[in-house]
Amino acid sequence: MSLTTIDKYLNLVHTRPQSFTQGKLKIITNKSILIKYENQNKCDLGLLYESTYHLLVKDLVSDGNSYFAYERIIKQNSDNAVVTIPIYQGKFVLLNQFRHSMRDYQLCFPRGFGEPNLSINENAIKELREELGVNVLSCSVIGKVIADSGLCGEKVNICLCKITKPKLMYNYEGINNIKITNTEELVSLINSEKINDGYTLSAFSLYIAQKNFKYNHL
Repeated sequence: MSLTTIDKYLNLVHTRPQSFTQGKLKIITNKSILIKYENQNKCDLGLLYESTYHLLVKDLVSDGNSYFAYERIIKQNSDNAVVTIPIYQGKFVLLNQFRHSMRDYQLCFPRGFGEPNLSINENAIKELREELGVNVLSCSVIGKVIADSGLCGEKVNICLCKITKPKLMYNYEGINNIKITNTEELVSLINSEKINDGYTLSAFSLYIAQKNFKYNHL
C-alpha cells in the first residue's frame, strides 16, 4: 500500500527535524488531528510534492486556539545552496538568464541548489565553471540570506569569488548574455529596477554592508 501525503510528511519530520522546529505557531504532527483537519476542510496536508531539488509541504499549525494550514518549500540540500558574487578585475559579473517561473529574462548573480557531496566552496566553484566558463582564483563565504521567507525559510550561502575572464555560455540553463559592471553601475541597475532578483539584491546588500560603502545620498 502506498504511503499517504501525511505518512510521507511524518517520515520527513523524523528524518529532517531541523525543518520542523517548534515556535510561536506549533507544528502539528499528531496523525489523527491531521486526518481530521483534512476531512473537515476537504484539503490535503503533508508532503504534497517531491523533486530532486524541492519538497512542497503543507503544515498544520496552531496558535493554541485555532488551526491553520500553511504551504512552504523545503530545499532538498538545504546546507549547500549558493549564490556567488563573481568579481573579475574589480567588477561584478551578472548573468542575463531566463527564469521559467517569471517567463522572462533576469539579471542576476550565478547561483545553484548545491550538491550534497560537495562543500559550499566546491558548489560555488562548480556553478561558476558551468555558467561562466571561468577558473576561480579565490572563494569565501561572506554570509547567508533568506530571500523569500514567505515561501521558503532555508538559508542560502553567499560566496564572494574572484574569477578569470568570463565567457558567454550561450543557452546553458537559459543564459543569453553576461554583464560586467562596477559598483556604481550595479547600483544604477538596481535603482532602475533592471535588477529585481531577490538573491542578487540580498547578496549585494550583504557585500555592501561588509565593505561599509558610503554613498553621498545616505
